[in-house]
Amino acid sequence: MMMFYILFVLYNGIFIPLFYSAIRIAAIFNPKVRLGLSGRRMLFATLAEKLNRLPAAKPRIWIHISSLGEFEQAKPVIRSIRTEIPDAQIVLSFFSPSGFIPAQKYAAADLITYLPLDSWRQARKFIQLVKPRLHLIIRHDIWPNLQWRLQREKIPSFLVDASLTPRSLRALRCSRIFLKSIYSTFTEIHVTDADNGAHFRRIFPHEQKIYVSGDTRFDQVCERALESGKIDSLQKSGFFRRDACFVAGSTWPSDEKVILAPLIDALKAHSDFNLIIAPHETTEEHLLSIETLLRDHRIPWVRLSSFDARIKNFQVLLIDRIGLLANLYALGKMAYVGGGFGPGVHNVLEPAAHTCAVLFGPRHLNSLEAMALDKRGGGEAITAAEQLRHQLVLLLEHPQRVEEMGRKAREMVEENVGASQRIVERIKMELQ
Repeated sequence: MMMFYILFVLYNGIFIPLFYSAIRIAAIFNPKVRLGLSGRRMLFATLAEKLNRLPAAKPRIWIHISSLGEFEQAKPVIRSIRTEIPDAQIVLSFFSPSGFIPAQKYAAADLITYLPLDSWRQARKFIQLVKPRLHLIIRHDIWPNLQWRLQREKIPSFLVDASLTPRSLRALRCSRIFLKSIYSTFTEIHVTDADNGAHFRRIFPHEQKIYVSGDTRFDQVCERALESGKIDSLQKSGFFRRDACFVAGSTWPSDEKVILAPLIDALKAHSDFNLIIAPHETTEEHLLSIETLLRDHRIPWVRLSSFDARIKNFQVLLIDRIGLLANLYALGKMAYVGGGFGPGVHNVLEPAAHTCAVLFGPRHLNSLEAMALDKRGGGEAITAAEQLRHQLVLLLEHPQRVEEMGRKAREMVEENVGASQRIVERIKMELQ
């Protein structure tokens, strides 16, 4: 108990004041941080007004989500709650504007709000307003004061899609005491696999409350793989043959420096070969840099915003809007997922769900799924342009081998569906 009070004082007396100051300074220079702060003005008054408009319901489930990626992981859990606990009221909270803003059109939630910045007073006020019967955190974004408050109020709290990366495990060596004081507040922890279950035993004292439920991302990518409406015009155009189409998704300039040269060579050598490029950032500057390179090599292209099924004289489709990538993978048999030559690889499950052979760069240790795909032959990490050249030869000249890679990738996805249902079964038991 004495150790808890010491950690509590250090966190609230030193870290939180420094954190608040850092946020306000960052807001001067960073528009995203500034947007998050402005969105929290009058947060409690707005929240109280929204809650007063909600009809009486039982129970109220509060789900906290950090950002857009975790929002996708939350969606299959929310769908299962709606099916299995139809009278539940769902409150979503977000830390980042990148999740909060897109969520405004999400009809499955009863209320969507920002999470207040983590102080003991604000944590108490938020929980007293929301009055949740149960609380979930998707994956991470765990705030100590909120967790300590939930424990004090005896409100069950679940951590789902829980995993620890190798970097996180290294951090355990110097912060295990502090992490134990936070993770011990959870009623249950639902990990993505057995290995993560073993990792969490180091910081969670209730071993019997660690459940290997799986990763809800598998449920979501399978669901999204069935949604073809967003690319209906592209599919009906008849222009894209899966066995002669390559999709480069979420690419950064650092990825493009490596992958575009072999792709351009393949486009020159095979007139029936098509390339779809969906940059991670669709800024005009980024799009123009790709177009300049294509122009220099006399490769015809068209932007998605100008696409017309009657246009036939292009080989590259350049995606200039967001929100389509998970569907675009349906147009190719092989895909490169960006980030692996930059900050870390992005979502490799989306192409795997479409039976694509999945390629990614060397910085993929942030993705357990990328490592699993590599291990079972459904994907491959590439470190240089020559490796991509080899894979393009397989795609264009040995399609049966690419078909086999795609089949193994899809099997990995199918073997891991069902996490959302398992989590909601535990929620139902807790609410009884």
